[in-house]
Amino acid sequence: MSESDIDPTDPANPESGDKERRYSAPALEKGLDILEFLSERRDPQSLQQIGEGVGRTKGEIFRMVSVLAERGYIERTEGDDRFRVTDRLFRLGMNRPVNRSLVEIALPTMNAFAESTGYACHLAVQSGTQIAVIARVESTSHIGFTVRIGYRQPLVLTGSGHCLLAFMSARRRHRVYEDLRREDPWIDLDALTQTLDGVRAAGHVRRPSGISEAVVDLSHPILDSHEGGAVAALTCPYLRTRQNPKEPEELLAALGEAARRISDTLSLD
Repeated sequence: MSESDIDPTDPANPESGDKERRYSAPALEKGLDILEFLSERRDPQSLQQIGEGVGRTKGEIFRMVSVLAERGYIERTEGDDRFRVTDRLFRLGMNRPVNRSLVEIALPTMNAFAESTGYACHLAVQSGTQIAVIARVESTSHIGFTVRIGYRQPLVLTGSGHCLLAFMSARRRHRVYEDLRREDPWIDLDALTQTLDGVRAAGHVRRPSGISEAVVDLSHPILDSHEGGAVAALTCPYLRTRQNPKEPEELLAALGEAARRISDTLSLD
């Protein structure tokens, strides 16, 4: 067949200007629906709940759930017939060169921060409308507060999330706002914007944790000149202890210096 025989409007033609959806893979879509549904749920879900959540019967999803469990993307909880997502997808995402580079650059500085202050710190990135922790360094003291790698929480509830939202590019923030509005049509974005304006004016986050009582989130942005805004947040969960009674201001200064070092190296990478 010559080039003159190709119909530019044929959906099978990769050069077609037709923007409408041309292909479908029902089995793949079913699996993705299940993963997306479970990833948005805090509690494990039964087959019945999964089926209702993705608009299918138990019989329609049974084999797909079994395959996803066999491949390690979801797991059955002990003692009942409920399922939850594992961190396998997260680990796959961490294999992206950009994430590996960020963690490799950040870890030496994070270790230096923990050794000099005695406090833990972690590195979080945006994942949809949530944060995802991609690196952490534990406290060098006997007592400390830390979170695990893969830890996820809503952006709007965490210091890391506020830091990311405040310092990310306007383009990315607009997209996140649209996603937040879809998830919660009643969310007060004006109030959130006012809070983020205050964060930008201060240059950092210092706020009570939206997840844990008595913990104060201290956070500085990791800025990438190529991205034009924050690509991560370096956060220290502050809990005052008698063993290591540092003040938040001291930790914020050390955290800010660490964030600047990581940002400078990242922009040169």
